[in-house]
Amino acid sequence: MKYLFLIVSIITLTIACSKDKFQTKPSLEIVSTSSKEVPINGSFEVTFEYTDKQGDLSDSIFVRKIRTNRRVTATVAARDSLWYKLPAFPNSPKGEVVLRLGYTNLQAAQVPPSIPNTVPPRKESDSLTFKFVIQDKEKNKSDTVTLTGVVVERN
Repeated sequence: MKYLFLIVSIITLTIACSKDKFQTKPSLEIVSTSSKEVPINGSFEVTFEYTDKQGDLSDSIFVRKIRTNRRVTATVAARDSLWYKLPAFPNSPKGEVVLRLGYTNLQAAQVPPSIPNTVPPRKESDSLTFKFVIQDKEKNKSDTVTLTGVVVERN
């Protein structure tokens, strides 16, 4: 019985260790972000680590922006879901890439509601959740990576 267990363990370990490190489906992970509080006319930066077995990622990342404020208002639909062009990826199965979003692309509300009882009147900031997906040239998509708690000040 001991020998059978030992043989099964060795076979299992051999099979597990011989698997490829990377999958055909790309993976995406957030490594870091700039401040989650974006001032007026500021920008926001997200650094991702990616892996892809073939190293054939496309040159864009899909970004879905969701306004999560309690007070609902119309958003700028043209900027809610976009493919953002990224710097060229080297043909590498693993690496880092940085996405920089300017202030205009971060704004969500078409007309941000005014904050009651503020003198001078101030506009409500946009509280945002982002969802990111990357795709390779064979159209394999990564799992969705979510980032919450980004606040964009409005004037």
